[in-house]
Amino acid sequence: MEFIDELLATLPPKKKPKEAYKKPQSIKDFEKEYLEWSYKDKDLPYRVPTKFRDDKANELTKLIVAWCKVNGFFATRINTQGTYDAKRKIYRKTTARKGMADVTAVINGRHFSFEVKVGKDKIRPEQLKVQQEINNSGGFYAFIHCFDEFIQVVNNQMNREKEH
Repeated sequence: MEFIDELLATLPPKKKPKEAYKKPQSIKDFEKEYLEWSYKDKDLPYRVPTKFRDDKANELTKLIVAWCKVNGFFATRINTQGTYDAKRKIYRKTTARKGMADVTAVINGRHFSFEVKVGKDKIRPEQLKVQQEINNSGGFYAFIHCFDEFIQVVNNQMNREKEH
């Protein structure tokens, strides 16, 4: 028994378990809105709700695109990752420019680019350069970390447009 205790004492301490994801009320509200929107012209006996979350980049990106579509705006995901060529066993570069945002949208006739940053994801210099070019061209480029921030940024931009 002593041997086991000594062995256990040499092990590194356990990491604290990650805190459980708590879905914001804004996402819960949007899920209801999305359910109504996705079944608005369908007469089906049962509706399967779509679940959204914003704690992972891929999930937040899907959520942003869905929100734009539900609200009558254009949005699409931009994939800037290379493609793996299994025959040659290499990644082939994408034709997309470095620094392009994850989501491109047109909201009330204006170009928006949303770069999703969740967790430890860092802003790269290429992204800052593209942000400056888009903003200087009359578009809008923003870094988004959660759904509430996205809603706030879009609302601020729409209100700013109304004032001008």
